[in-house]
Amino acid sequence: MWYAHSLEDTDKSRWQPLSVHLRSVAELSAKRAGKFGAENAAALAGVLHDLGKYTVEFQRRLEGGRSVDHASAGAREVFRLARSAHDRLIAEILAHAIAGHHAGLPDSFGAASLDERRKGKSPALDPVWREEIDPVAEGLMPEYLARPSRLDRRAYQHAFFGRMIFSCLVDADFRDTESFYKGDQTSREWKALPSIVDELLARFDAHMTKLRAGAKLTSVNAIREDILVHARERAAAERGLFTLTVPTGGGKTLASLAFALEHAKRHGFERIVYAIPFTSIIDQTASL
Repeated sequence: MWYAHSLEDTDKSRWQPLSVHLRSVAELSAKRAGKFGAENAAALAGVLHDLGKYTVEFQRRLEGGRSVDHASAGAREVFRLARSAHDRLIAEILAHAIAGHHAGLPDSFGAASLDERRKGKSPALDPVWREEIDPVAEGLMPEYLARPSRLDRRAYQHAFFGRMIFSCLVDADFRDTESFYKGDQTSREWKALPSIVDELLARFDAHMTKLRAGAKLTSVNAIREDILVHARERAAAERGLFTLTVPTGGGKTLASLAFALEHAKRHGFERIVYAIPFTSIIDQTASL
């Protein structure tokens, strides 16, 4: 038996079987990637992400042995599994996500890159992995990525696609691991966004009214108001990718939140994911 995660006691019947973890992560990844038509790609990333745990060395690690690189094996194998030109292109994107599912997306070339890790030596995999997880490496490219487009646009699409796959994989891996270690304690009740979006918009408007009441009539504040109005107007557009480029202090945080709420309401979106690099801004947004 090969294991993904261990417990402090030595009763291995309570440890998590590796095949169970890989299949669960594949299922969770695929479910999340279904929102952007990438179920097959995300499932393959999920089922291969911990492939390097099919080694004697990693199993010893679970019993207190030295640290072992368990991510490079899956990144290496995904290249071998893909056959068609389209599938091989997506496989390269998946390899970055698999290799970086703990440490972050690696560069393609250079020091500590995906290229170096693919060329490096890793512990031998037990061949049983093919029977236990049976990965499928076909139909990986979503239809929208296969359409002809400008080179600069295609590069952006692929880069964004890679980050979305990476996000799905990391989230699924963390959640399945958390579920194993904490069981029922991981249960969370998330209200469906469509059922509360009107309430959230009302709270946002109340917050903005309060800010305006205490703000001075300056040219900067007038510009901030124009940016907010513009963002809310653009929320009526069809779904897609949008960018907002505004100098520091221009009100991007609130304007983008207003856009997200209005856009989600218009299209019935289930989630708003707000990723910001500064804790202080996150706290400000959460307090609204």
